[in-house]
Amino acid sequence: MSFIRLLSTDFDGTLAGGAWGEICAPTLAHELPAVVDGGSLWVVNTGRPLESALDGLESLHLGVSPDYILASERHIFQPDGKGGWIDYGDWNQTCTEHHDLLFLEGGGFFSQIEKLAERTTGVRVLHNAEGVPEGLVADTEETLNEVTLDILDLPGRPKNFNFQRSNIYLRFCHQNYNKGNSLAELNRLLDMPVESILAIGDHQNDLSMLYGDVAAMVACPSNAHPLVKESVMNAGGHVSELEAGEGTAEAIHLYRTGKKKPRVLPSMHPVPPSVRLNE
Repeated sequence: MSFIRLLSTDFDGTLAGGAWGEICAPTLAHELPAVVDGGSLWVVNTGRPLESALDGLESLHLGVSPDYILASERHIFQPDGKGGWIDYGDWNQTCTEHHDLLFLEGGGFFSQIEKLAERTTGVRVLHNAEGVPEGLVADTEETLNEVTLDILDLPGRPKNFNFQRSNIYLRFCHQNYNKGNSLAELNRLLDMPVESILAIGDHQNDLSMLYGDVAAMVACPSNAHPLVKESVMNAGGHVSELEAGEGTAEAIHLYRTGKKKPRVLPSMHPVPPSVRLNE
């Protein structure tokens, strides 16, 4: 008996990576079609922009396509029926408006971040196509730890400022938009009970969908960040001893076959967007 009606997976380190690299692990190539053929919807919930996510999926040759893609940790897309992808609902428009306002009103604060990066060895600012600073990349995680603390100490931080972190990358964002909140919005649009959702991820930017409040079933592969493993364990989920795609396949199999059951939550409805500062 499968408990999964909606499967939310990160991409890098969760579908791809590990011993198989950019090639789909054989066990994952079996489990993904099996859960989709069994009636589950599949959403790729990634920090990659849409085009990069599509390129990565094409390289993996999974044999099945996602029903939705949550890109850049916040935008919700669905197939347009013509081979392309379009906005699902009005979430993306609202998200864009909130982020434009954040960067407009917080211009002085982001200028401080750029100056901080300039004087910090091993840190580089990432800009979007319009030249707006959208994040940082550091030479090591330790360097990023230090500069992140420095950012939080800067004066004039906008009240809605937050960030998403993955390895040596930091992405600036509005505090109401992350993988968990975007998944909760998709759940709301689909009227999907939380107990029917399995979320799998491996890094800090996946934490917001792995607390157990937007998905009653949570899991991570062995390569997951220690904070992710802790969150998954606290939520009664599955921490695999296998890495990347193989660990993801194992988790899907356990919940798909009913060998592991969803955690029982007080309320089985998607929670409203909540504010969680990154650990």
